[in-house]
Amino acid sequence: MSSFPILHLLLLLLGCQAPQAQGRPLSTHLPKQYFTMINEIMEMLNKSPSPSEEPLDSNEKETLLEDTLLRPNLDVFLNASSKFHKNGLLIWNNLKEFLPLLPTPTPRGEPISIMENNWGDFQRKLKKYLEALDNFLNFKNKP
Repeated sequence: MSSFPILHLLLLLLGCQAPQAQGRPLSTHLPKQYFTMINEIMEMLNKSPSPSEEPLDSNEKETLLEDTLLRPNLDVFLNASSKFHKNGLLIWNNLKEFLPLLPTPTPRGEPISIMENNWGDFQRKLKKYLEALDNFLNFKNKP
């Protein structure tokens, strides 16, 4: 006797028990905690010491806003945040939570560079990066 009909029956029963996606993939719904983490990082960047007013050049902006560089740029910010003792650990703890959310596409260009131990450079660039990350997550979260 073949187990083939039983296998079909089990698959049918399992299919009936699976949760419905209600028109969109389950992976597109992101908890509010991610947007809260972005806000927490922004608050840390804005309070101490005061953020640099020096604008980013157009190449830096382009690099920070490029979707294919979101993951490589996150790696750069994770590495740089470990160098800053005061807020660095808190920022690192929040940033690492975004790793599983970001795709690893073939990057179009080089990731951002941050001046060694330069909090102002880190602040300016991370703020722009968080803007890009927020936009990416909001787009991903739309039905």
